[in-house]
Amino acid sequence: MAKMNFNDYGRAMARYNTWQNGVLFGLCEQIGDTERRHDRGMFFGSIHGTLNHLLYIDLRILGILQTGQAEPYDACTIVADDFETLVKMRAETDIAIATFVDDNDHSWQDEIRELTGLDGITRKLPRQLFLMQLFNHQTHHRSQITSELHKMGLDYGITDVPLTPDLPI
Repeated sequence: MAKMNFNDYGRAMARYNTWQNGVLFGLCEQIGDTERRHDRGMFFGSIHGTLNHLLYIDLRILGILQTGQAEPYDACTIVADDFETLVKMRAETDIAIATFVDDNDHSWQDEIRELTGLDGITRKLPRQLFLMQLFNHQTHHRSQITSELHKMGLDYGITDVPLTPDLPI
């Protein structure tokens, strides 16, 4: 088997991300809107709020990856207030991520982006780091939601990257 490079990493993680979001949204559909919106003391309050935050950040990071730019961060941004729209936008965003990593133009990987963090410090960072952050951020918040689903008696199942169906390597 050939060694993986950064392009392979992006394709594998995009596929993993799509798979895991499919599992997550399937379970979230089962619990209904009342349970999704129930304030569980999570960082973004509810499961719905956390799903919204994930989509918002994915769109911001995808913007950085595609253009090098992003709008100012607003933690209160609601991307989709209803679950049906959230599901649709999640699927569209996962397709956009997969399309981005499949593109033949990888020149963005050589670029640097300045980012001022919530700590006020401006850092010069390779744009590749933002792709890694997109997937890391997804995993972080999906795990918060899966913990809540577990409390409701729902088994999330397998989350291992090497077991991703149809892994593109």
